[in-house]
Amino acid sequence: MYGVLVGKAQEFIPRGTRITTRNVKHAASSFTVGERKLKWQQPDVSKFKNRSFKGFHRKDGKVGTANYWLVIPLVFCENRNLEVIREALVAELGYGRNQNKRAEVSRLIEYYKRGSSVEEIMQADISVQVEEEKNQRLFPNVDGIKFLTHEGGCGGTRQDAQALCGLIAGYITNPNTAGATILSLGCQNAQVEILLGEIKKRDENFSKPLFVLEQQKIGKESDLITEAIKQTFAGLVHANGMVRKPASLIHLTIGLECGG
Repeated sequence: MYGVLVGKAQEFIPRGTRITTRNVKHAASSFTVGERKLKWQQPDVSKFKNRSFKGFHRKDGKVGTANYWLVIPLVFCENRNLEVIREALVAELGYGRNQNKRAEVSRLIEYYKRGSSVEEIMQADISVQVEEEKNQRLFPNVDGIKFLTHEGGCGGTRQDAQALCGLIAGYITNPNTAGATILSLGCQNAQVEILLGEIKKRDENFSKPLFVLEQQKIGKESDLITEAIKQTFAGLVHANGMVRKPASLIHLTIGLECGG
């Protein structure tokens, strides 16, 4: 497994039969950690003293390096509705992939509507710089909308639902998140109450905008999507009111892998 020996077969194992403690002997039991270096020299961080970065200050005291709105389903049944909302919002608000190329096409259309000749169009400078692209967004202070689809929320065990809600709560309470829109079917294992409980574990005084929409209460799927688009748009208006402000480097969170 991953290039490391796990066990050795003690007899012929026909294809499709079980691997058990009878026909396989564990081969990694004799592994020992060995000698390790435990001495650590603290690096000189004096050059970072009084340094700051521009971030988004949250009410819980955390500071984000980005400002995102999240749209998350509580159950995989809502993934399809998330895709519809994504198609409706992302490109229209200026967050689509290759958005600068869309802007370049818009400039070509403007040239054409003004009656420019083909030669003039071919000579025109239609390039769009990154900062210019960002300034063309309707909400320049919002870095984007993240749609976090998954294949859980129903079936499995209650512990699975609890773990999923904990994962979603971690995203929502992250300092890079301005707020979230949650889509619920209503009958799934991952209930809204579980999610709210997990959020409270991570932020006792949680106050970010959180819009929860339940399809079985709203009724028609099209009405759910319309309401989700409206609520998300309202959330983006709120998020756009936040601006970057200086913050001490002690508030800078660095992501680490492997649970470090």
